Amino acid sequence: MKTLKEFIVAHAEDLGDLFKFSAEHTCRSMLHSLEKFTDMKFLSFKELTAGVFLSFEHYLLASGCSQNTSACYFRALRAICRQAEKEKLLKDTRQLFNEVFMGYEETRKRALNIEQLRAVAEADLEDAPSLGMARDLFILSYYLRGIPFIDLAYLRKTDIRDNVLCYHRSKTGRALSVTLEPWMWEIIERYRCKNPDSPYLLRIIRRPGSIPEERRQYESALRLYNKHLYQLSIRLGLEVRLTSYVARHTWATLAYNEDIPVAKISAGLSHASEEITHTYLRSFSTEQLAVVNLQMAALINPEAEKEWRGKGGERKKGKDRESSKNELHTGVPIPGRKRND
Repeated sequence: MKTLKEFIVAHAEDLGDLFKFSAEHTCRSMLHSLEKFTDMKFLSFKELTAGVFLSFEHYLLASGCSQNTSACYFRALRAICRQAEKEKLLKDTRQLFNEVFMGYEETRKRALNIEQLRAVAEADLEDAPSLGMARDLFILSYYLRGIPFIDLAYLRKTDIRDNVLCYHRSKTGRALSVTLEPWMWEIIERYRCKNPDSPYLLRIIRRPGSIPEERRQYESALRLYNKHLYQLSIRLGLEVRLTSYVARHTWATLAYNEDIPVAKISAGLSHASEEITHTYLRSFSTEQLAVVNLQMAALINPEAEKEWRGKGGERKKGKDRESSKNELHTGVPIPGRKRND
């Protein structure tokens, strides 16, 4: 009979054979944590109980693991246990996970405000070309409706047709198309892959090869990209730590702040539902909510109304409203400055 460790290793190898590298990585990371938690050498499915998993969860959280990472590990474990149940190695998988958290906890704010985004876009990085490339790819990701780094890395030269970028999300397989504007082309041309033997558009996966070889290049590029983005956020004194996913959250949040309907934002991000999009938009700051609360109080309280007007809260109409938007600094093109009614 297979031990739990043998089953997990086999499951991870199966995921790798299917090119599901992220799931494989999660599976192996979960096994590594399990091995630190208990002696996995002879642990069988018969010894698994809800108490064992609850203790493992406590161990993960006490070790500094985030709630979401812990939940990700347990979702992987649940998939493995369900497969073991099909093979008659385990009974009643569901009860094993009754006491542990396997949902999604809202994370800290991961979006830049417009001033922070402009600081990134306009930063003088001539003395740090590696940071300059990271910044440029970050801004390109924002311009391309928050394209994730994995999709940016795997863009192909043939994905551009008649000035339209057409590609499929690696995570969901959903098709997206983005009209390429001059400011997008400027960055694409700067980092275009010149190797005629490479199918890829950008110089991220530099050496075409087997799928595992290219995946290793992508993972190495992602680590370097996030390292340089972190250094950039320190250099600019940003309150938000830059990561590859901040561009995506920023596009969604700024679009929402421009009163673009959530349905359109969801379509732009290629989300399966608006509920997924809402998880991007929940992280409003205390200051933002205080302004909203002041606006609501101003509806019935004269003192609040006076303070609201003092903060420029009086709504502008018609040409005044449009002209105030046009007065915004636009040294670097930031799409989405017009309201979609």
